[in-house]
Amino acid sequence: MIRKSHGVALAALALAASGAFAQSSVKIYGLLDVSFGSYKPAYVEIAGQKIAANGQPVATPSVNSGQMTTSFIGFSGSEDLGGGLKAEFALESFLAADTGGTLNNNGGGFWGRASWVGLSGSFGKVTIGQYDNPLFTFGYTYDPFGSSMAFSPTMRHYNYIGQTGYGTGFDTGWVNSITYETPNLSGFTGVAQYAFKETTLNDAKNGFTLAGFYNAGPLSLSAVYVQGALSNSPVGSWLQDDKVFAFGGSYDFGAAKLFATYSQVKATKGLATSTSIVDFGGSVKDKIWQLGVSIPAGPGSVLASYGQAKVKQDGFDGSVTDKVFSLAYDYNLSKRTDAYVVYSNNKQTDLEGGNSFVVGIRHNF
Repeated sequence: MIRKSHGVALAALALAASGAFAQSSVKIYGLLDVSFGSYKPAYVEIAGQKIAANGQPVATPSVNSGQMTTSFIGFSGSEDLGGGLKAEFALESFLAADTGGTLNNNGGGFWGRASWVGLSGSFGKVTIGQYDNPLFTFGYTYDPFGSSMAFSPTMRHYNYIGQTGYGTGFDTGWVNSITYETPNLSGFTGVAQYAFKETTLNDAKNGFTLAGFYNAGPLSLSAVYVQGALSNSPVGSWLQDDKVFAFGGSYDFGAAKLFATYSQVKATKGLATSTSIVDFGGSVKDKIWQLGVSIPAGPGSVLASYGQAKVKQDGFDGSVTDKVFSLAYDYNLSKRTDAYVVYSNNKQTDLEGGNSFVVGIRHNF
C-alpha cells in the first residue's frame, strides 16, 4: 500500500509538471439565430405557383434558422507547446434551430462549418483540414449584413445568382486544404490556401487562394484572388472551374461605417463523369459590387446594403442582372443577444420582384 501511494504521488507530481509546461484549454461555443417572416426572392409565376429564381417554390410565412447568421455549435482548443508554439483545433457543425436538427455541408459532412488542426506561433498559423476560405472572410467583413446568406447582397451573389445557376461556385470553407496565415505585420495579414482535388477525374484541378487584409485604425482594405473547381464531387454533379478577383474595404467615421466591394468572376460549368469533367454551356462572367452602411442608433444599429450582380454567358444574347437591397435595425439586448427586423427586396431580369420581411433573435454562447 505504501509503494502504491508513493507511485500515485509520483504520478501526480509528473502530471502537475507536465501541466505546467503544456497548458491546454477547450471551450464550447456557438450561436442560435431564429426568425419569423416571409422570405420571397425574385420569382416567376407558373401555373399559378410562384417559383423563385433558383427553381424552388417561393416560401410562405415560416419560422427559419440562420437568416442573419447561420446557427452552429463548435468545440475549439489550444495547447501551449512551449517556446511560443501552440497546437490548435476546431470542430463546428451547422444547426437548424427551428427544427432541432443539424445541417450538413461540404458533401454531407457533419462538421461542415469547420474541422481542422493547426500550429501557431511567431511565424503565423498553419492549419490542415476544412478551414474558412479567404473569399468568405472578405465577403462578410465588408458587408454590413455580415455572413447573412438571406440578406447580404455580397453573400447572396457569391453563393448563387438566380436563374443563371451561377455564383462563385465555392463553399464558405474549403475541405482537404492547407492554409497559412502570416502574423500581423504592421496592420497587414496575408493568407494562402491550397485545396487538393482528391479525385481521378482527368480535368479536375486543385484550388488555391491568395488574400491580403490591411487594417489601420478606422480603415480596412482587402484583395483576394481565387482559382479552383469544385472537383471532389461525385459523378453526375455539376462543377465550376472559377477564377475570382475581389477587392473592397470599409471606413468607420464614428457616426457611420461605410462598406464597399467589387468582384469579377469567370466560371466554366461542367458535368462530372466517371473519367472527366465535360464542359457545359461555355464560360460565364460575373461582375458583382456592393455598397453598404452601418449607423449606430440608440442601443443598436441601422444596416443598409445594396448590391448588383451582372452575369453574361457565352452563346446567349444580353445579360442577367440581379439586384438586392436590404434594410434592417439590429437591437442589442445584451452583449450576447440581439433582436433584428429586416426588409429586403430582390429584383432580377425578366422576373417579378420579391419582398421579404423578417423579425428574429440571435444569441451567442
